[in-house]
Amino acid sequence: MTRRENLRKLNEVAELRAKKIDEIREFLSIAPDADDNDVLGIMRWWQKTAAGEPSVPPELRTRANRLFREFDNINDTSLQILDELEPSGTRGGQ
Repeated sequence: MTRRENLRKLNEVAELRAKKIDEIREFLSIAPDADDNDVLGIMRWWQKTAAGEPSVPPELRTRANRLFREFDNINDTSLQILDELEPSGTRGGQ
């Protein structure tokens, strides 16, 4: 891919990431004005604690796992694109 195509793809992935963060924010009933890092911290906490609680319905666990997996896949895609951009010096300048 050309640098321009990578940058366009990175922008698309960033938009997907923002949408997924909003979906996670809504799923976990986090305030809309919460920082993305706070949302991710709560998500990780939920995975470590609440996801293993027997009182959490299996459907809820399944939906959470799907959301978190989708988010992780989006992040992986973003990192791959950044790695492709790295030789051109784009990543180091950020």
